[in-house]
Amino acid sequence: MSFQWTTEMDGWRARIKTDFPASAMVYTSNMMMAQAAPISALTNSMKYWGDISSSNVIVVGRKDQFLLAGAVTAFRSLTLLRAVYENRRITGIEIYQPEIKPGEKPEETVILEGSDWRELLVQYADIAAQKMGVKPVSAEKNMTGYCTWYYYYKDVTQQHMLENIEALASNRSPYAAEYVQIDDGYQTFQGDWLDQRDAWPTPLKDVAQKIIDGGMKAGIWTMPTTASTASRVYREHPDWFVKNEQGETATLPGWSPAPDNVWACLDATNPEAREHIANVFKTFRSWGYTYFKMDGLYFGLQKGIRRDPDATSVSAFRLLLKTIREAVPDSLLMACSEPFLACLGLVDNARVSSDTSRYFYGTRASSTNAPQPCGCSIADAFHVSMANFWCFDRWFRADPDVVMARQDNAFYTRGQAKISVLSGIMTGVSLTSDHLGTINPERNALLAKSQDIRMRDTRPMNSIPNIWPMEFEGTIEGKRAVALVNDTQGSKTWKLADLGLPERCLDLLDDRKVFHEITMDGIDAALLIAQ
Repeated sequence: MSFQWTTEMDGWRARIKTDFPASAMVYTSNMMMAQAAPISALTNSMKYWGDISSSNVIVVGRKDQFLLAGAVTAFRSLTLLRAVYENRRITGIEIYQPEIKPGEKPEETVILEGSDWRELLVQYADIAAQKMGVKPVSAEKNMTGYCTWYYYYKDVTQQHMLENIEALASNRSPYAAEYVQIDDGYQTFQGDWLDQRDAWPTPLKDVAQKIIDGGMKAGIWTMPTTASTASRVYREHPDWFVKNEQGETATLPGWSPAPDNVWACLDATNPEAREHIANVFKTFRSWGYTYFKMDGLYFGLQKGIRRDPDATSVSAFRLLLKTIREAVPDSLLMACSEPFLACLGLVDNARVSSDTSRYFYGTRASSTNAPQPCGCSIADAFHVSMANFWCFDRWFRADPDVVMARQDNAFYTRGQAKISVLSGIMTGVSLTSDHLGTINPERNALLAKSQDIRMRDTRPMNSIPNIWPMEFEGTIEGKRAVALVNDTQGSKTWKLADLGLPERCLDLLDDRKVFHEITMDGIDAALLIAQ
């Protein structure tokens, strides 16, 4: 194997000088939703003995002195940041925008300083929202809904969907789904969104009507940036896709089974490709679908050769989202596996977590509060969601992935389900994959709490590097509220006074009174307000 070295520097770079000890706290965000093995958003160089990277924003500091650096636009490039570790100190923050060419104006950035790292992130979110043209987010009530994925996964059939539509329509209390979304599994191949596989013989238009007749709104899953090389749309129109330097289709490995697992990126700078994707969404809208989950969006950032030589992967990505937004202006667009900042102003909802699961932990459990070395799990989905607290209802409605409360086809305890339910309460988005025809009354009542209760202005109370926060503060109907999550194996006790609460409180998750202090066994949660 031979290697070729180059000294050519691409992109735009800058560096901010800092002088913090290695023990200083560093807040990072991957800003891309999907994380196979997420590390705590709060860390330091004492643990990793090296540079710490982040996407779009980073905060460094200690005690009451913090510095935030962040990009507030993403029209042509994403922004990567790095806390530089030298001689046992954090000596700088490097900023890199890979798609900004020499002579081009870089994406706008801000530097903020203050005593509260949480408040700096909120200020940053507000600035970016204004720069990216985000309209005020409407979040008066919690959003509810249903999708099939976390009960049936890829094995979903039309019969499963119809059975759940009937259960959702006939069980409107205590939990009532507003949206019912068909998930991955209805289509023949990734990219052929209007072609149904044999397990879905009833036209999607008729399925949408059944949802509407049940008093709900119809939603559907797509990956609009992507098509597999096995798909009809790719075979008939290979010129609609991004090419590599050899003039061949640029592909990436996808998560679907072969032959549907080699994915190409739609070239949004090709007018025919844009017309095609607009027609897909307009057709779904004409069939009654008003909620669109757009998954795998990061596959739309494929580097390569596009029809427009001046386009970047980010500008092309935004052009595709703009095309979809204009095709279905009255519909709700939900971004998933997305680059947060590049979506702003063009989507309504966005996933802020890694994937959840029927399991509390992923590949293996741990007796500590440290991040789990796993993929999909309730624990990781909760932690990653709450790490993005500062963008809730400022950039979009924040989707924490589905709430898991059921007792069937599930591998978690009631205490672990309470942690999942908290994610819906704290974000105000409470979709589920629970089967309302089989969930028992106790778990259905727990699920309904994610519909009925909203904790606003949520933020972590503690900031211990390398540990996920366990205490969160906010308000419920104007009253101070504190959410507690004990995701260790051992019991833990909190004194109410230490949490800024009066001596008498209510735990809304268990409908119980709490006096002076609260003790929880391992893997459990509570939501406290003054009695």
